[in-house]
Amino acid sequence: MNLYVMRHGETVWNKIGIIQGRRNNRLSKEGIEVTQKVAKQVKDIPFDVIITSPLMRTVQTANIVNQYHNVKLIKDDDLNEMEKGIFTGRKKNSLSEQEQIIKNARLKSAGMESYEECFERIKNFVNRIKVCKFKNVLIVTHDRCATFIQNIVSGKKPDFSDLSGRDFKNSEIREFTI
Repeated sequence: MNLYVMRHGETVWNKIGIIQGRRNNRLSKEGIEVTQKVAKQVKDIPFDVIITSPLMRTVQTANIVNQYHNVKLIKDDDLNEMEKGIFTGRKKNSLSEQEQIIKNARLKSAGMESYEECFERIKNFVNRIKVCKFKNVLIVTHDRCATFIQNIVSGKKPDFSDLSGRDFKNSEIREFTI
């Protein structure tokens, strides 16, 4: 099976540095334009299905790509963004040093989902998809989830102590075979 893993297009909150978490946000004008270009690049791939996070930004991204495919779109909660707790809706550059420490520690007391919890959720998703009879699957999700899919299918366990950077750019697609 070929998995095409895509991060959603840029949102207005991405653009201005606001932590989105599981808030529903639409793609920015630029996010739509870039996603449309990527959709044209993959229009000849015969996707059997598109599986997406249920959040608005991923569904919007999936729908733009699906204009060329007209396949079933499935929303899957396991592909949802990590819970960002009390930091959702905050500007990244407005966090105090203490808040940044709490955010990076992914504390439950701050309402956050840990990297380990997200990794297990994504591993469950990958294990479920492996038994499907599809040949080409497009998965539209979020940066950390996409990165964890990449880790799982390549057999690499992530270093949970150092996951602060971005791995997938907005609207980026990577192909994996499982």
